[in-house]
Amino acid sequence: MPDSLAPSTPEELRDTLRRCSVEQASIETCGSSSKRLVGGPIAKARHRLETRNLTGLLAYEPADLTVSVEAGMRFADLNRILAENGQFVPLDPPWGSVATVGGALATNSSGPRRRRYGTARDMVIGMRFATLHGKLVSSGGMVVKNVTGLDMGKLMIGSYGTLAVIASANFKVFPIPESSASFVLQSRSVGSLLEVRREILGSVLQPVAIDWLDPVAAGSAGLGGLHSLVVEAAGSPAATRRFEDAYPTLAAAAGGSLEMLPRDGWTRIRECGPQWLEDHPDGAVLRVSTIPSRLGELLEQSADAGCGAVMRAGEATGFCLARDAETAGLAATRLRRSGFHATLEAASDKVKREIVQWPASGNELEVMQRIKADFDPLLLLNRGRLYGVI
Repeated sequence: MPDSLAPSTPEELRDTLRRCSVEQASIETCGSSSKRLVGGPIAKARHRLETRNLTGLLAYEPADLTVSVEAGMRFADLNRILAENGQFVPLDPPWGSVATVGGALATNSSGPRRRRYGTARDMVIGMRFATLHGKLVSSGGMVVKNVTGLDMGKLMIGSYGTLAVIASANFKVFPIPESSASFVLQSRSVGSLLEVRREILGSVLQPVAIDWLDPVAAGSAGLGGLHSLVVEAAGSPAATRRFEDAYPTLAAAAGGSLEMLPRDGWTRIRECGPQWLEDHPDGAVLRVSTIPSRLGELLEQSADAGCGAVMRAGEATGFCLARDAETAGLAATRLRRSGFHATLEAASDKVKREIVQWPASGNELEVMQRIKADFDPLLLLNRGRLYGVI
C-alpha cells in the first residue's frame, strides 16, 4: 500500500509535491476516490496524496454570483451552501453525493444540465493548483467575465491529475430556477421519438436538460423498458406551464406516453453509469459522441453491439453501457469504425487492460506528451491515469 499524504493547506500541498519531486517518488492523487473506476489504471505509486483535508469555503459573494472553494470539498456540500441563497453550480457530476470538486474537474465530469449551463470549462472562472516544481499557480480570478489571456487552469480540467494537483477552484454560480418540471416521453418507436426530439430542439421553448435513455438504460434508471426522452423545463411558472401544455401533443404524435419524472429521476439518470458498474462489476461504461444528426445511428449501433445508452440528446454525447469487456470492446470498435468517438470511461482495472481505452489520432498524443513533460518530466503523477497513455 502507498503511504498516505493528506496536506491541510494549499501551501502544504505545494511543499508535499516538491518533496516528492526531489525524492523522485511516484504519486497517486485522489479526493474521495469516488472515481477510482474512471480513466486508466494507475501504476503502482509510492505515495497516495489525498485532498480530503482541503475542504474550506474560501470566498462567496452571492450578489456577484461567484464562489471559491478548496478542491477536497464535496460537490454536494458546495451546492448545499449555495442553496441557502437560492443558487447552485449545475455541473451534475456522477457519483454526485461523494464526488469532490477537484475530482469532478480533473475528470471533466458533467451531467444532464450541460444542455443549458455547459461543462466545467464554462463554469470555472479561476483555479489554484500545485506543481511538482514547488509552485502554487493561480489562474483566472473571481469575476465572471475574465479575459486574461491563456488560462492555465483549463489545462487541469480533464487532465486526471497527471499535470498538477488542483488546490482550489472559483466558479460562477447560477440562480436556482423559480419553477421547474420534468417529463418522460416514452415510445417503442425510435423514429417517432427522434422526431419529437427534433421538434423540441427547434422550438422557442428550450429545455434545461434533454436526455435519451434506450430501453436498457431506462430499465436501469427505473423508468421501464421503452425508449425514453427525459426533459427538464425551468424558469418562471408561466414558462413551465407552456412546456406542460405542449408536451402531451408531442407524446401523442410519437404514439407514446407522457409522465412526470419521479422525484429522484434526474439523480437516477445522472448516476446511470455508476449504478451500472455496481450492478455489473465486469462491465464497462464508454463515453461516446457524434454530431446531433447521427444520434439515431449511434443508438442503433450501440444496441446492435449489445449495449445500453444514456445520451445528452441535445449535444449527442453520453455513455454506452456494456455488460462485460468483450461487449465493450466490440462496441468501441464498431463505433470508432463508423466515425463515432468512443472512449472507455470507466471499468475495473481488469477490463481496462483488455480494451484500447482511447485511440489517439493525429498529433493529439504528441501534444499531450509535450505538456506532460513540461509539468512532470519524471512522470511521477498518476502514471497511466489518462486513458492508459499518459
